[in-house]
Amino acid sequence: MPWTFFTTPWGSGRVFVSEGTLAGVELPRLGQSPRSESGLMPPKAAGEPLLRRDADALLLWAERLEAYFRGERLAFGLDEVPLKKLASTAFRLHVYRSLLQVPPGETVSYGELALLAGYPRAARAVGTAMATNPVPVVLPCHRVVLADGRLGRYGEDPAWKELLLEHERTHVSQGSLAHAAGSPPGRLGEGLVSDGQG
Repeated sequence: MPWTFFTTPWGSGRVFVSEGTLAGVELPRLGQSPRSESGLMPPKAAGEPLLRRDADALLLWAERLEAYFRGERLAFGLDEVPLKKLASTAFRLHVYRSLLQVPPGETVSYGELALLAGYPRAARAVGTAMATNPVPVVLPCHRVVLADGRLGRYGEDPAWKELLLEHERTHVSQGSLAHAAGSPPGRLGEGLVSDGQG
């Protein structure tokens, strides 16, 4: 699956696309030396040629993610996120759509998100949808917390949840742009790679 790096204050993450559409986001591993990548990287030898639509989508999403981590934008719009491709069921489509409405820096419980999505008794299923979210940050599952206010789990690096919420709250309080569309352009992602894995 084609991918490229995007930079954050905590190192480089990766964004993946499939058929010109956002397919995955991988955050840097915390607690390790920040990985920094630069320069255009050719597709791996075992991979297939990088199609123009994939290259364009990679650069677009790398720029959007880098703008988020610079605090220039803190949310992604319904018109940007390919929900129908990311959601495997109608339930997840409704949950992800509702999740995108949670403002940056604010939180909802799993039960509250279930209610917002129209499934008031599905808090546990919402938890599963958050745990298997393929595009963290873009679909802001870090804004979903336990009913008692505790942050709860967050993938392999639970510390990311607190970091992302603090990042958003800092930029919201500083009056940074927190909307999806019309954010100022930033640096493009670097290091396009196609590894041929589908």
